[in-house]
Parts: sequence; structure tokens; C-alpha cells
Amino acid sequence: MKKLSLTLLAVLTGLLGLAYTLPYFFKDQIQEQVNKAIIKQVKGKVYYSDLNLSLFRHFPYLAINIEDFGIIGLAPFSQDTLAQAKGFELSFDVMSLIKGQKIIQNIRLEQPKIYLKILKNGQANYDIFVPSKDTGTTSGKPSEGVQLQIQNWQIVKGTILYKDLQKDSEILLTDIEHNGSGDINKKIFDLATNTEINQASVVWEGKNYFNKRKLAWQSLIQVDQSAQSYSFQDTRIRLNEFELSFSGKVQQRDSTYNMDVAFQTPETNFKNLVSLVPMIYQNQFDDLKAEGEIQCTGQVKGLYSSQSIPSFHLNVQVKNGSFQYPSLPTGVSQVWVDCDINNSSNQLDSTQIALNRFDLYFGKNPIKAKAKIKGLSRSVVDADVKGEFQLEELTKLFPIEGTQLKGRFGVDLHSKGTYDSLTGQFPVTNAQMLLENGYILSKQFAKPIEDIHFKASLTNQDGTLKNSLLAIQEATFHVLDETFQAKGSVQDFDAFKWDITAKGKLDLTQITKIFPVENTTLKGKIDADIRTQGNLKDLKAKRYGSLNTNGQMAVSNFEYRSKELPQGIKIDQGQAKLSPNSLTITQSKGYLGSSDFEATGTMNNYMAYALTNDVLKGNFQVKSNHFNVNEWMSSEPKATTSGQSPNPNAHPSVVEVPKNLQLSLNTQANEIVYDKMAMNNAKGVIRINNGTIRIENTNFDALGGRFATTGSYDPSDIAHPKFDFGLNLEKVNFTEAYQHLSVVKYLMPLAQFMVGEVSSQFKINGELTQDMMPNFSTLNGSGLLKLLKASLQNSPLIEKLVANTKLTQLKDLQLNNALMQVQIDHGTLKIKPFTVKWNDYAVNIGGQHGIVGDMDYKLAFDIPSGKAGQSFNNLFTQWTGKALNNVPRVKFDLSLIGTLKSPIVRFDNSSTAQNLKDVVTSEIKSQIDNAKNQAVQQAEDLLKAEKEKLLKEAQDKLKTGQGDIQAQAKATADSLKKAALERAKKLLETQKKGVLDGIFKKPQPAKKDSTK
Repeated sequence: MKKLSLTLLAVLTGLLGLAYTLPYFFKDQIQEQVNKAIIKQVKGKVYYSDLNLSLFRHFPYLAINIEDFGIIGLAPFSQDTLAQAKGFELSFDVMSLIKGQKIIQNIRLEQPKIYLKILKNGQANYDIFVPSKDTGTTSGKPSEGVQLQIQNWQIVKGTILYKDLQKDSEILLTDIEHNGSGDINKKIFDLATNTEINQASVVWEGKNYFNKRKLAWQSLIQVDQSAQSYSFQDTRIRLNEFELSFSGKVQQRDSTYNMDVAFQTPETNFKNLVSLVPMIYQNQFDDLKAEGEIQCTGQVKGLYSSQSIPSFHLNVQVKNGSFQYPSLPTGVSQVWVDCDINNSSNQLDSTQIALNRFDLYFGKNPIKAKAKIKGLSRSVVDADVKGEFQLEELTKLFPIEGTQLKGRFGVDLHSKGTYDSLTGQFPVTNAQMLLENGYILSKQFAKPIEDIHFKASLTNQDGTLKNSLLAIQEATFHVLDETFQAKGSVQDFDAFKWDITAKGKLDLTQITKIFPVENTTLKGKIDADIRTQGNLKDLKAKRYGSLNTNGQMAVSNFEYRSKELPQGIKIDQGQAKLSPNSLTITQSKGYLGSSDFEATGTMNNYMAYALTNDVLKGNFQVKSNHFNVNEWMSSEPKATTSGQSPNPNAHPSVVEVPKNLQLSLNTQANEIVYDKMAMNNAKGVIRINNGTIRIENTNFDALGGRFATTGSYDPSDIAHPKFDFGLNLEKVNFTEAYQHLSVVKYLMPLAQFMVGEVSSQFKINGELTQDMMPNFSTLNGSGLLKLLKASLQNSPLIEKLVANTKLTQLKDLQLNNALMQVQIDHGTLKIKPFTVKWNDYAVNIGGQHGIVGDMDYKLAFDIPSGKAGQSFNNLFTQWTGKALNNVPRVKFDLSLIGTLKSPIVRFDNSSTAQNLKDVVTSEIKSQIDNAKNQAVQQAEDLLKAEKEKLLKEAQDKLKTGQGDIQAQAKATADSLKKAALERAKKLLETQKKGVLDGIFKKPQPAKKDSTK
């Protein structure tokens, strides 16, 4: 038994060890598969710091944890992070991996931050997935080899920001805790989710629906994928403390939804409804005492599509509600609400609202209202509102921290009839509103705004827009020993006739502290004396002579900063005069961001621009000592103050130009900073018209020389902004041009090794990327470059040429007054052949250079052979097989290919070698003939000697009388004759080789005498 236990323990230990180490063997393979899947399916940059595997974290499943995961989109979103997460974890069934499948069991996102953005042109940053090659209709089944049998998914401490610039909408959800489960591989499954959002803010189409509210969602939904239906079994939504429960079914049919959903409040506590009031919920809500009952029920039933809506019904009842803070002497009591909203048709315009009862008491002050409204675009109205209360009691019920309000406010409205702007109908109305002895004091400023009196009326006697009248009898207030007063009227709501006068001083700092504007800073003082009379019809028809607007206005210490203009505008002093046709700025001095300016000029059509967004026309003279362009080209600009430098790391983005501006700016600036380049003594004309900017006759000093330019910038297609410029340069420094001009870096990288000056006349056009850099593959242009005084220092090209030609004189290459004719074709720089001469040397250069760094140049050299040196002569012989004898100049051609960092030099041909060919051939023939004659003569002499020897031996043998000696002697003689001929032939070949070696073979150094 003991032995069996030890065996089992050993096996278990081995299995645990295997389970621990096994993931490390598969890590590289899985990481490779992840990287391949990313490249195949995602358009954008995906990054992560590490990928870890574990069999223990979710045993028996294999857990893959990707740390510091993120996705960055492509242009125009290359500066935005679409998604990032501290951890992204997936759990797989191990057996499915072995079988070649990928069954995902769990997904977990830790601290994800997701940023969804839609531009005004409709481009979305989340469109990053590569479309499937299968363009056919999907079957609804998972892809082959992938089964999404997800049991659980979870989001921990997440953040989601959605921005839709087309709809002026934004949704921000922070501190998201979410978990869900459902076997989505099945046709019918239960989807269970639980979501809590600590802060939810929604702005839709410019309207703020709620800000920093708590939102929770708990649901159990039966999903039928084949029928595309969703049945709500247990679903609850909670906003702050107000909760609704849902039941019913939604079925999708193509782009329509068939809905049958009912909802109600599961709890009847009136305090839950009060939690929807932001000032109450965010101010000691737990201490609030509330009583009363609420009941909210509703139903949505029918077809929802682009052309119709389902019918709906909502009923809200409040019975004897009340709430009060324990620390306050009074509260809101006797709250009775009976409201019914109903639409039995499929059109929103048919909605009917019946506020049958709305009663409450603010302390001892009653407010009563009732209203019935039938229809939305054409509304039949019957409404009565009456109330009066003290502002001091209101602020006790709805405390505004650090603010005191006083005064008596009252409203009395009776309205009955039809509102229809098409037929000119307006309800018969009699309304009065007043504020007496108003007083506002905030802890943010020492002096109050007091003596506030406001009295206005709205009347209509016959039910027509034409006879409607809004009269402001009095609007005055007093602050800091200054009085501001205004009065006026607006009548005939069809023609919109106005007559308004305003006189006095306004302190914008004080006013915005009382009436804050979200995400906006507004400061300064305005001293105005203005009267304006007119009507909307004359304004739209541009009959400005009929608009009697006159007066003057002075501005001091004005400052404006907003979400759209974070750099800010500051006007230290400004004065303007108003007339019906124009607004003339006689003085204006201040800062645009960190850049100072002085401006004078005239704006025309300013009233139509302000009221109807018509085209604003103007002509200005603008001066600046220091203007920083960079802070106006940032995708995430930071607020700056005068004299403060903007964020140097801010990324530029495409600058949109409003189409309703038609301005001419005569500019003059002592210094302009763009990127890291300083431009001095700038002067020129900037014209803004129909969404484009044109620069005319603009001159400035930069990069050690003088620039003159005329051109245009057109961002009409925001995804592909275009530019078209002509540039004249005089004596610009090469080193500074390479450091500050991206076009030079990409098209003329050799400039980084050049010292000297250049002048040019150039035209260039193309597209810009979303970070305002040239899209080099779209560039086209042509022009002349004149290298005034230029030399190459520490250039890898020169070093490579010297190494491959042995011409050290190339290090002294001077490009003085060299004129280059260049052309840019879709980003490729083409240089027509031109000649450079120095120290009796000459080289003709021509070719092209691509945007990826590849080059293809032809170099035609003409050099003095006497100065070339023996090393070059030997190299020339290796290239051509010719010796440089008695040749005054050498001409040869080279190809320069490769890249600037890795250049390749290749010998092409030499006209000089071609001329050397006939001379060498004649010399070779003469020496070979001499060697042949010598060889023949030696062979004949050898043959004669052998013959005489053989004859003598034969005679000797005959004398001795031996038999058949004569025949043998003859055979021997023939053999010796043949051997002599072979020897003569070999001798001739040796002579030939010696002649050729003497001409072509490289001389060998003499061997050192070892005896010395």
C-alpha cells in the first residue's frame, strides 16, 4: 500500500510538473499564431509587452494572457489609441487546440480604455478589421476551425469614450464592471449579463441628457439566433437610484425590429425618482428624507424602422411626495404628478402629452401646472402655469455650494391654440415673468450682482405668428459701481422684427461665475452702447441698409478659451464701431494662444454670420512679433498663456478651414515658428475663402537664406488634404534645410552631408497625411536648383566611390554654381544630367532617387590620367583588360545604385578602353610573329642535329654488320623527328604566353632575397 501511494504521488508530481512546463513548450507557437492572426485580420498597429500561458489559472483550460495590449489605427487616426488594456486574457479548451480547433471558453479585459471616434466625413477609427474574402451570404455558422463556446466574459475597471463629430455627440462611461455568460455557439442560449457603471455622461446632438450618473444593467435574455429574437426574462436598468424592470421580446428582420416590451418601476419609493435631480443626488443624498409613492409603467409595441416607430405609452404617477434635508427648515411638499404620454400611430409627430396635474410647494410657495399637447411639429396646446417663490428658499431646497440667491420670482402663463410655423399659427397666449430685487453672491468673487430687475411679457391675441410680441420692459443690474441696462422687443415671429438697446458695462468674469458655461473660460469687461433694429427677412436678403444697427463697443482684458479653442484668445485692448453694413475694428491688441498680435480691419456681413451662419467677409491688417504656428496644428492642443510655450510633443493634425469665411489678411511678423524652424521678417497676404487658404507674395528669412512663396492649402477632402506651392529660395543653408524641411530629408537625403548654400525656383504639389506631413508618394513638381557653394563631408557615397575607384581626389569634390534641373514624379526625384568640374576633373551626374531611399544614378567621369595614380591605372586594367599607356585623359562610366547608407558602385564601360584596343592588338600580333619565327628556327635546328646524329649512328651500325639495322634506324629516325616537332610546338606556345603575360599580367613584386 505504501509503495502504491508513493507511485501515485510520483505520477501526480510528474503530471503537475508537466502541466506547469507544457505551456512553455507551446508559447512560441501560440505567440506566432497570435501575431499571424493580428497581421491577417487587423488594419493598424497592435502592440503588447508579453504573452503568458498557464494551465493552472483556469484549469483544465489553457489561459493565454496578453499584457499591456493596445491597438493604434491608421491615418487619419494614427495618433489615436483605439483600445488599450493592462491585461487581455483568453481561455481555450486544450483538446480543441490539439485537434486544430480554437474553442474559446473565457475572455477577460483588465482596465481597458476604448476610444471610438467618427469624423465629420463619416470615417470611423474602429473600422480596422480586414474584410473577409468571402463576399457571399454568411450562413450564421462559426468559421471553420473556430467555435466560440464562451462561458464567461468580464471587464474590470473599464472606460469607454465615444465621439461622433457628425452628430455632435459624446458618451463617456467610466469605472465599468461587467460580466456575462452564454454559449453563443448554440442556436438558442441564455445570455446573462451584469453591468455597473460608476459614472455615465451622455451628450447627443449637442444636448446634455445626463452627466456623471450611476448606471447599472442586469439582464437574462433568451437569444434565438436562427429567428434573430431576444426575449427579456429578467432585465433591470438603474439610473442613480431609479430602477425599471423590462419584459418582452425584440425580433430583428433585416434592418427592422419588431418590438413588444413592457416596463415598470419595481419599487414605489419617491426618493428613487428624486435621485434623478443632479444637484440633490450629488449633495448628501443619503441624508435626504423623502416620502410618497411613485408608479411608472409603459409599453413599446410595433415595428421600428427608418420610416416608422412602434407605438408607445408611458404613465408616471406621484402621490403626496415630499423631501427635505434634515438640516434645513423647509422642503418640497405636496407633490402630485399625473402625466401620460401616448402614441398609438407609427409616426413620432402624433405623440400626445397630457400633464393632467403637477402641484408642489416650495416651502410655503405653491406652483401649479397642467398642459395638454397633441402633436410635435404641428402642436395643439392647452397649458396653464402659475407660481411664485423666493429664490432664497429655492437655494435652501436645492443648495448651490458657495452661492446666495435672493429676490422674488414669479411666472403666470396661459396658452391655448395651435402652433404651426408652416401656416403661421401661434397659440393665443398671455404670459408674464418678473424678478424683483434680485441678488447673487458667489464665493468666487467678493462683490455681489444686485438690484436685479427683470420684467418681460409674451402676448398673442389672435393666434397668428405675425401678431406675437415678446416685450422686455426692464433688464437692469448693478455690479462693482457699474450699471447695465437693456430693453427691447421682438414682434411678428414670422418676420422676427427686433428693436433692442443695451448700454453699460459687463464684467464677463462675474457673469460666467454665476452662469457658468461648460468647458469654457470667459473673462474681461465690455463697455457697450448699441441699438439695433431690423428683421430676419432683410437680414437673409442681405438688405443691410434696412438693419439700423449703430453704436460702439470697447473691450479690455478679454479672454476666451473653450474645448474647441483650448489655446485661447486674449485681447488686452480693443475698440469697434458698428454700422448696418460692417463692424470696424479700430484697435485690437492681444494674444492668440502664446502668440502676440495687433489687428485692425473691417468685417462685413457680420450680423448674417452671427445669426444665420452666413459667409463672414473681411479685410484685416495683422502684425505680430512672435507667432507660433505649432500650437494651432495640434490634434490635442493644450491651453497656453501669453509668453508660454506650447507642448513640443503635441502631434499636428489636419486643420479644417470653415467654408463660411471670406477673409483677406495682410500679415507682417518679425518671427514665425513652424515645427522647429524659425522664419523672420515675414510679410505677405493670406486669403481664406470657401474652406481653403491661399498664401500670396509671402517672403521671409529662414535657414540662412530668403524664401518667397505663393501657394494654397485645401482640406475640403479632410481625409486627403492637398497643397500646391511655388517656392523661390535664395542662399539657403544645406544643413539647416535638411534639419527643418521634411521634403529635403526624404527627396534629397544627401543634403545631410552637404555644406554650403543653394538657391532654387520650384513648384510642388501633392497630398498631406493626417499629421500634416507630405504624402510623398503623391508629390509632383519641377524646378531648378543652383548649388552656389557646396561640398560633401563624411559622405558614405564619396567614401564608397573613393574605395571603388582609388581616386582620392573625389574627396575634394566641389559643387560650385552647379545648375540642376529636377522633377518630382509621384515622390521620385529625377535629376537631368549636369556636369560638375573641379581641379581638372569633371563628372556628369544624372538619375533618380525614390522615397524609400533607393537610388539609380549614372556618373560619367573625365579625368587626367597623369593625376589618377598607379592604383587607379591597375584598377582600370582590371575593369577593361587594357593598360593606360600614353593616354592624356581617361573617360569611364559608373552606376551608383543601392541606398545612401549602403551604396553600390558598378563599372559600366570606358570609351578610353575602346580606343586602346587596336594599338594593343597590333603589338600582340607582332610579338607573336617574332616568337613563332624563333620557335620554328629552333625546331629546324633541333631536327637537323637529331638527323645528323641518327645518320651517324646508322653508319656505325652498318659498319659492324648487324642484320636489319637499316630498317630499325629508319624507324628510330622517324620517332625522333616526331618528338622534335612536338617539342618545337610546345616551345612556340611558351613564347606566346610570355608575350601575352608581358602585356596584360599585373607585375609581381620581386621576391626578397633570403640570403641577404
